[in-house]
Amino acid sequence: MSATATRTPLAATPQRKIMLGVLLVDTIAAGAFYPLTFLYLRLSTDLPVAQIGLILTGGGLIALVLNPVAGSVADRWGPQRTIVWANFCCGLGYLGLIDIHGWPQLVAAVAFISLSQRLYWVGWPVFVAEQVAEGETLDRWFAVVNAFKSGALGLGAAAAALALAVGDVGTLRAILVAAVLASFLSAAVFFRLRMNPQAPTPTDPTSTSTGDATTTAPTTTEATSTSTGGGGGGSGSGGGGPVGWRAVLSDRPYVAMTAAHTALTFAWLLPSVVLPVYLVDTLDLPPWVPSIAFAVNTAMTVLLQTTVARALVPLRRTRAVLVGACAFLLAFTVFAGAHSAPRTVALVLTAAGIMLFSLGEMSAGPPAQALSMEAAPVPLRGRYSSVFQMSWTISNIAGPAVVGALLQWNSLVLWLVLGALIGIGGLGFVACEKAFPARVLYSEAKRSDL
Repeated sequence: MSATATRTPLAATPQRKIMLGVLLVDTIAAGAFYPLTFLYLRLSTDLPVAQIGLILTGGGLIALVLNPVAGSVADRWGPQRTIVWANFCCGLGYLGLIDIHGWPQLVAAVAFISLSQRLYWVGWPVFVAEQVAEGETLDRWFAVVNAFKSGALGLGAAAAALALAVGDVGTLRAILVAAVLASFLSAAVFFRLRMNPQAPTPTDPTSTSTGDATTTAPTTTEATSTSTGGGGGGSGSGGGGPVGWRAVLSDRPYVAMTAAHTALTFAWLLPSVVLPVYLVDTLDLPPWVPSIAFAVNTAMTVLLQTTVARALVPLRRTRAVLVGACAFLLAFTVFAGAHSAPRTVALVLTAAGIMLFSLGEMSAGPPAQALSMEAAPVPLRGRYSSVFQMSWTISNIAGPAVVGALLQWNSLVLWLVLGALIGIGGLGFVACEKAFPARVLYSEAKRSDL
């Protein structure tokens, strides 16, 4: 490959600007209402708190079942249509929450919301992978998308804080209505959006458009390799090997990488699940400290995500994930050290810990996501994405119970358990790297120098 690829802005076309704009609006709306769902249901219905909690927990279990469905939908109808359906189902689910008349309606609304989340999180990585053109890298795309999402979630959280300050159900319902409108608007705009991947260079008759980038037509050997996507052991849809879900589940390197990522995702429980309880109940810090920590995390991601991703390009993606895991471990050590420290020292350590955590998040997230897409055969990216995204579902379901039990027992044990999981995750990525070819382990920017 030549190292002369030009660096182009990701929002270089009107279609891409619209895409990022929709992402911003949709995520702000979701970030504003989703954290308030339980409170809204408690204030707006006569349902018992235990029943509301049970139904919402059931939504998480439904997500596990629907994950494979989302993967099949993305492969069959394409990621863009999958995102359209995700936003449409989310709008229907939120619409069902506006005026609830009993638990069956709540169950149906939660089911639609759970389906929308699975379609959304499975479809987006595949959609992003399709947009990469010459001169761009998948890692950079995921870094920019992550920065946009973090900024939007931060703005949504600020709106949620204002709603909590007012505290009445009317304000919460207004935010819900805004989320409904944003979901339906996003679905309509995405349905009409016509993305234009970069076309092949006209002067090169051997070039072909793959939908991800402009490439030279492969030789017979290269074509056989490309049909499997570049994963370690997957057969994809070519040859006489397994097809469909059998191909995904028989791809041992990919499954092993997903298992490592599942352990790693427990780190992301820190801002929303661990810190609010640990800082306020265990360390007896002021209630505003977790919110400030979340704001610092959001600001660092928005401002530094693309810079960190660019700095890690020379590394293998697996090693970049390991760098992130090491930053997580340092953050956990700092938080554990605040356990018996004076209040002023605990505040300083909290600031240092959240900065280290943010660095780990920015280091590990984009390369792990990029590797999950590059290692997947193109025809099966939806199914592969659904398997990889299931790691988040597992940690989101199991995490609160694990964190709650360990905090009640011994907070220092919590940091040891989380540290062990993160260590397993980071080392697991490195252990998998021998099963993947260099063109999967490195970003396009680095491969051009190989």
